[in-house]
Amino acid sequence: MGQCPSAPRRRKPPPPPPSPAAAPPPPRLLLSSASSAGAEEAPAEGVDHTADLPEELLALVFSLLGSGDRKRCSLVCRRWLAAEAASRLRLALDARAPLLSPAALPRLLDRFPAVSKLALKCDRRAESVGDAALALVAARLGPGLRRLKLRALRAVTDDGIAALAARAAGLRKLSVGSCAFGAKGIEAVLRSCASLEELSIKRLRGLADSEPLAVSGPRLQSLSLKELYNGQCFASLITHSPNLKTLKIIRCSGDWDPVLQAVPREALLTELHLEKLQVSDRGVAALCGLEVLYLAKVPEVTDAGLAAVAARSPRLRKLHVDGWKANRIGDRGLAAVAHKCASLQELVLIGVNLTSASIELIAANCPTLERLALCGSDTFGDAEMACVAAKCAALRKLCIKACPVSDVGMDKLAEGCPRLVKVKVKKCRGVTSECAERLRASRHGALSVNFDIPGGAGELQDARSVDESGALDNAGSDVLPEDLDDRIGGPDISSGSSGRPSRWKARMGSLISRSLSVSMFRMRPSGACYTSHES
Repeated sequence: MGQCPSAPRRRKPPPPPPSPAAAPPPPRLLLSSASSAGAEEAPAEGVDHTADLPEELLALVFSLLGSGDRKRCSLVCRRWLAAEAASRLRLALDARAPLLSPAALPRLLDRFPAVSKLALKCDRRAESVGDAALALVAARLGPGLRRLKLRALRAVTDDGIAALAARAAGLRKLSVGSCAFGAKGIEAVLRSCASLEELSIKRLRGLADSEPLAVSGPRLQSLSLKELYNGQCFASLITHSPNLKTLKIIRCSGDWDPVLQAVPREALLTELHLEKLQVSDRGVAALCGLEVLYLAKVPEVTDAGLAAVAARSPRLRKLHVDGWKANRIGDRGLAAVAHKCASLQELVLIGVNLTSASIELIAANCPTLERLALCGSDTFGDAEMACVAAKCAALRKLCIKACPVSDVGMDKLAEGCPRLVKVKVKKCRGVTSECAERLRASRHGALSVNFDIPGGAGELQDARSVDESGALDNAGSDVLPEDLDDRIGGPDISSGSSGRPSRWKARMGSLISRSLSVSMFRMRPSGACYTSHES
């Protein structure tokens, strides 16, 4: 009352809808081949992006994943389960008898028809599978089997190994350890598998009364004998295998001088590992043409034996000597190596007391020396370190452990060794952390310094380090350690290509691989194409 009525508010008209020509067309995705031609195209959220991938391409992608990612991918759907099983080449099985029963093993082997690398491992305290299981393996995987590893299969006999070898004629690598069969089983493998190239025998329990083998390996290139009693029964493999290049004899009983002396001069042997063995200068001096030589804890080998093998092996590239504090190898033997082996690239000395005299000869006559490790030497001090810094111009990696060096000697590295990229100092009480800092700063962060304090660990490493495994952690091995086994139903074991990766590196590698596999194989429910696999 008495008031003017308010005028109605004017509302702005809504904007006109966009014309069909201006609006962008919605994204369209192709349906799978299983969809009918007249069906309406599904939105992007409901399409399986891997449905149109051929089986061969899917298998190729699976081959780029690790064991853990492959197992996780096999649980996505039935198609992936079948594709992963059909493309798996490596398989490791727990060989305990209750797990691999005669009813379960055939179905398991049928699921992985393409396996060419098989590992059967059993706990030493458990009952293992026997000859019947090997017969099933031979029947289903034998023709395509290329690598075989047997561990602690104590129920397997010579007859079981012979039956498997008869069906696996294409076998190229065999590794046996802690098994109960004897030399007859190994002989059957050599007779049936003419393509065998690598043979590793460790703790074979049936060799006590074995007669020497009367067969050789025509294509055998690598032979490893570890912790064997009566290992001399394999002497014919060493002396009569024309293509043998690598020989490792480690912690085997008996006298090995006659075996090494019987190696013919025309043999192709280039790599020799002798560790904790009864061998003397006579056996070592009989060898020639070596390129890699490991002498670890063989106290009967002296300067004379090392000088003799150096004179007959001018192409020696890697030399590892563990003197075991016996003082049988020193400056005289190393001087002979310096005079005769100009191609030396790697030198590792443990428990060897050397002086500047031999270091100067090695630096002067071995211009390609890149890796040097000195451990437990009582005579390697500041003067010797100064000699290394001044003379070894090609040195790239240096490891000093438990030697009487101090900051005075280590500071010399800042002025010498222009190509040095890695320094590792362990258990050297005279070296301080301040010296390690100065050494790292002298190369403007381009030098990786791994340093610890006796009694407490400390580490200085630059982010641009060439490798994080430590100097010479994997030195002397021309073959990278390979992951032979993809485990089924067991924990994943990751390993680096050299040395032991740090915990941070292992975690980051796992996260990267998982995120990569998830981004490549991310699936959204389609509702029509495939059924999820239920475990």
